[in-house]
Parts: sequence; C-alpha cells; structure tokens
Amino acid sequence: MAGRTENTCVVLRDFATVFDVSNRIELWTQLFTEYARAEVVERNGDTILFRLTTHPEDGRPARTWTSRRTLDRAARVATAERLEPAFPFRYMKIRWVYEELPREVGVVMTWIQEFEVHPDCPWSEEQMENFLNRNTRVQMAAVKRGIEAWNGKEIGNAS
Repeated sequence: MAGRTENTCVVLRDFATVFDVSNRIELWTQLFTEYARAEVVERNGDTILFRLTTHPEDGRPARTWTSRRTLDRAARVATAERLEPAFPFRYMKIRWVYEELPREVGVVMTWIQEFEVHPDCPWSEEQMENFLNRNTRVQMAAVKRGIEAWNGKEIGNAS
C-alpha cells in the first residue's frame, strides 16, 4: 500500500520570488526549521543533486540523505525523489506545485508526497502519513514566513 499527503499554503509574494527562493537549496537551513545542513552536491541544468541533514531531536541523532530535484519553472512545478538512504521509505517522491493567484497577490504552494514505507520501518503507512502531514504543515508555515520576509539577500527571522 502506498501513502500520500497533500498540503497547501498561500505565500503572499510574487511567483518568481516564491519559486526561486523555495528552490534555493542553499537557503533551506534558513527556510526550514528541521534542516541543520543543506548541501548542493551537483547541478545539471534544472536538476539538483543535494544532501540534507536534520537537527538531532528527541534524543535521536541527526539523519542525512541525498535527493534529486528537478525544476520546471514554465510548468510551475518542482519534483524530487529521495535517493540514498531511502529508509524509512521504499521510495519517496515529492511534487511542489505553484499556482499564481490573480493580480500577483500571492502563490498557492502545494506539496504532494507519495511514498511507501520500508518493511523494516516500525511505522505503518497511516502513521507515516500522520507524521508527514503534521511536520509538513509546520515546515510550510516556516517556509511561508521566510519567503514573505525575503529581502533579496537573506531570509530574515523565519522562526
């Protein structure tokens, strides 16, 4: 059985700013509250190979994994896939969709995560969906605050 989450927020900035800032991996430690490190490993056109490391939490050590992200500005979509290690998933595919609101008042940003939990993971798909929905909403709120505070050079206070 596969799991799926879909969460949306409205960012009160123009499309170019929302798309560009949210897809700058180098800014993710400022945008997201969960990442201690965000390193670009390789860029090939609109495809980025990158490594993320979380902050340790609740007595658990930090986790690190590599992902690949492809940007399609014309289609207003970014797609990603978690590569190594995939655990606790068999696979994790992410799609960010950006829908511009009329008169450039803002952008509806939707994050869709499709995954299958690894058989050795102690969580069921339902438990993982519940966790991802809770965490994604927290992270989307942080990203929204950061992008709305963006001054062209730095994020400002995204907390």
